[in-house]
Amino acid sequence: MAEQLRVGVIGCSPYSDLRHLPALKSHPRVKTVAICDVIRDRAEQMAKKYDIPLVSSDYREVIDKGNLNALLVVTPDDTHHAITMHALDAHLHVLCEKPLAFNARQAREMYEKAEAVGVKHMTFFTFRWLPQYQYLKELIDEGYVGRCFDCHICLFTAGGRGGKYSWRYDRNHGNGMLSEYGAHMIDLARWLVGDIAKVSAHLRMFLNRPGPDGGVLDPTNDSVMMAMEFEKGTQGVMQLSSLAYVGARAYMDQRITLHGESGTLEVKATFTSAEIRGVREGEKEFHPLPIPNRIIEGVDKANPFHVRSQFTGNYVFINSILQDQPISPTFYDGLKAQEVIDAAKESHERGCWISV
Repeated sequence: MAEQLRVGVIGCSPYSDLRHLPALKSHPRVKTVAICDVIRDRAEQMAKKYDIPLVSSDYREVIDKGNLNALLVVTPDDTHHAITMHALDAHLHVLCEKPLAFNARQAREMYEKAEAVGVKHMTFFTFRWLPQYQYLKELIDEGYVGRCFDCHICLFTAGGRGGKYSWRYDRNHGNGMLSEYGAHMIDLARWLVGDIAKVSAHLRMFLNRPGPDGGVLDPTNDSVMMAMEFEKGTQGVMQLSSLAYVGARAYMDQRITLHGESGTLEVKATFTSAEIRGVREGEKEFHPLPIPNRIIEGVDKANPFHVRSQFTGNYVFINSILQDQPISPTFYDGLKAQEVIDAAKESHERGCWISV
């Protein structure tokens, strides 16, 4: 591998500016050499800010002319498949934002192609790297709850309040809250408990939103209720909403509870705080389980979500290429989450349990 990794970025949303581009700029062995957005002015602004030489409004030009080693796909859900498949044709390593694709068929094609080409591939499930979930995973693996009976996951955010148009709530471009945060929570559930076998979901669009350019919207969902059965027999419930007013809880209110044969673990988190508590068989009171310094070292404790997720995932991707090391989460993990998303949509439409 060359001394510096030549990377291109497709998509210039505020999220690219917040997480991906600063992380790439901070890595000593990365050179961001190409950037693309369908709104060319936005791409030019980002190119100027991050000193990127090649600017385009066509992802094909970036892939074909950028002399790249790797590509980051940071675009709406319905575009991931075409961009990624073109990058894989060019034998590029690819990091793709979650959800991996628009549906499971596309996700499987992306995973199988990446494996056949033999490149590194990552689905950007940032919640895995947050300190509270790194430690929660350790506690589970060490047997704190033992055999898990019940898994409850809730995430409430204010991101969908106001009722403005967003491609995320447009059925032609996204799968709503089910994909926006549901993909993250489904991946966490798989990572912590195991694969999901079947689901029963109810999806709602509470707000009447305009369509693109003020037209009529083909709506998807801004609220999700989903029952789950895991392959190991664990039962689960997931509740998601983008309409919650959470006051001082800094935009997001998230809770995970795991009940098991040996004990119970619970996590309460916002964008600016995180707490793990537990109680084991024979104990009467829940007690705090502080995150060890080896996990939280270098993280601003007043802002654990932003700092950890801003750099860790990109560094895992880049370093896996430079050092030819295994990587996780991969496109396979993106595929497994997408299969649950598809099953949830089918369950809502048919009004019954659907096997994944």
